[in-house]
Order: sequence, then structure tokens, then C-alpha cells
Amino acid sequence: MTRMAGLRSKAWDAVAAGLREPQFQEQIALYKRRENLDLVAAWAPANVRVALKTDLFEEAFGNDALLDALAGIYPVIVGMDISYVVAHAAKRRMTGAGHVVSDVCDLPFKDASIDLVVSISTLDHLPPATLPGALAELCRVLAPGGCIVLTLDSRHNPLHVFSNALRRRLGRIHAERCYTVGEIRGALAGQPVTVTEATAIYHVQFPLNFLAKRAERLLGARADRLIRAVLRASAVLGTLPTRFLTGRYIALRIVKRA
Repeated sequence: MTRMAGLRSKAWDAVAAGLREPQFQEQIALYKRRENLDLVAAWAPANVRVALKTDLFEEAFGNDALLDALAGIYPVIVGMDISYVVAHAAKRRMTGAGHVVSDVCDLPFKDASIDLVVSISTLDHLPPATLPGALAELCRVLAPGGCIVLTLDSRHNPLHVFSNALRRRLGRIHAERCYTVGEIRGALAGQPVTVTEATAIYHVQFPLNFLAKRAERLLGARADRLIRAVLRASAVLGTLPTRFLTGRYIALRIVKRA
């Protein structure tokens, strides 16, 4: 790893070591998991042999993990994370997949060796100057006809931008910044890929996750029914023309040209 990557690795080791509870309340985490898996199912190419998931924080500590489900679908699935602590914790929880400690900007895979890359809110944790290089690295390992399912924190959603700024000030968030679809298209300039789909997902508004955790502490399992009702109402926002204003993440389907 480069010196910068080594510093990021140690920083995420420290975050993982200091974690006291999962980021997302259980019902919200399960909702987030289903939404991301639905996105992969809709966008993944046919005949995927080898798939890669970047970032294993959910697999290590959350109920919104994807690696276990992807391992049941694709013949070979590898998860990678820059943190040794996170990768090893994910390996203990998730069997049936490979686990690699790596910088997403310098992947240990051959050119055109991956059919599907699932990158869920990973690149928004990098310094913005490294974004084009990270995208180029994902494009390098992607096979012709392969697909990147990419999500990042959304800059189209003003409330989410505000909540990120507030939580960063309080030391409760580690994302570097939010992005627009146009910025990602610009960062992909010169790469042999085409953005075939773009949308906004996860319309659970700030601070519902915080309130759901409080409700769970007060009511226990009795809170689940109420939380699920709120989640169903939130999902409706994703069907509206205003979805980019309410989605926490932008989602892009990026296909490598043959």
C-alpha cells in the first residue's frame, strides 16, 4: 500500500475497534440490504462468473451485509476492504467468499478479470482527488460486458448534505463528501465504459435511523412494526419524479464496452 492508503487503513482500523453498535437499526439495515440486493439483481449482467464487493464494513458489523447473499448467487465472490480489522471481522461472519485486504485504488486483480463489481458507498469515503483513479481501477479489472453497480452519498439531496456536514462536525461520520451523477460521469471521462442507468435510492430520511434506535430501546421488538411502516412510506419517495432530492445515495450502472 502507498503511505496514504496505509494511513487510511489505520484510520479505519481505529473506527472498527471503537465501534459500539451497528450504524443502522436492525429493521432499517434489513431494508437497506434488500434495496441494494434488488439493485444488483436488476443491473447485474448475465453469466457472472467472478464478482467483487468493495468495502466490508456491513459484513463485519451490520445487518445490511450483501456478501453472504452474493455468495449464494455467483460462483466466485471476493470481498475487499482497506482495513485489516474490518476484513478479518467480515471473514469470521461471512463464509463462502474470499476476503482481501486492499486499497480500492490499487486492486490485486488482473485486467478484465471481474464480471461484476458491487461498490456500495465506498468511493465517497476517499479523498475526492482520488476518485477518478479509483474509478479507473474498477474499470481496469472489469471484463468487457461487465458491470459496476456503484452507489455514493448523494449531493442532489440537500437534507443529506446537511446531515453529513452535521455528523462530520460531531465526529460521527467518516465519508469525505457527497457527489452528483454528473460529477461521476465526469470522473469516468476517458474510461471504456458507459453509464446505462442512474437513479437515487434509500429514501429513509435523516434522522429516522436515530429515532428508530431510540424507539427500539424504549419498546423493544414492539417498535419493529412501526419502523417497517415508516420504511414502506419512505419507499414511495423512490417512485416519484423528485427521487433525486430524497435519496440518500445516487446509484449508477456502469458497463464496460466490448
